[in-house]
Amino acid sequence: MSIQTVAVIGAGTMGAGIAQVCAQAGWKTNLFDAYPEGLERGMNAIETFWDKGIARGKTTPEQKEEWASNLHSFSDMRDAVRDADMVIEAVPEVPQIKARVFHVLGVETKKDCILGTNTSSLSIADIAAASGRPDKVIGMHFFNPVPIMTLLELVKHDLCSEETIALAKSAGEAMGKTTILVKDVPG
Repeated sequence: MSIQTVAVIGAGTMGAGIAQVCAQAGWKTNLFDAYPEGLERGMNAIETFWDKGIARGKTTPEQKEEWASNLHSFSDMRDAVRDADMVIEAVPEVPQIKARVFHVLGVETKKDCILGTNTSSLSIADIAAASGRPDKVIGMHFFNPVPIMTLLELVKHDLCSEETIALAKSAGEAMGKTTILVKDVPG
């Protein structure tokens, strides 16, 4: 499977950064947030980052235009994830919220869609169970600020498939990240 469309759930600091690097990787990137003001802040943060890159001579206006054409904001999570090949969740570290999100992802995404969670402290196995298809769920722990930090920690749990691990690793590399694979250990 190749990745064409990525959905990012949560437009806070981490979610906006993840959406930015996905758009820069050339993927259609759907950014969703449950709160309109949060979605607007996330989209503005991405644009500000790109504008600073242009001002510093690190990127060009043409690059920004290309990347911006890949980025789309969504106010409905189901619409954002429906055609996604990969979804990366970056909502607050509250188990009940993550369980609700992953339940919806398990129902609303394509059956071969990879489901990543950016959690750094919660059990990936517990989050995966809420999806109804734990073999497709992997931890994808990005470091802040996402566009600058090159490390991506991939966290596998006992039911995570080798295919899911390989696709997450390939996606991380396409985002310019150095990936390391670790086991699901709390904290």
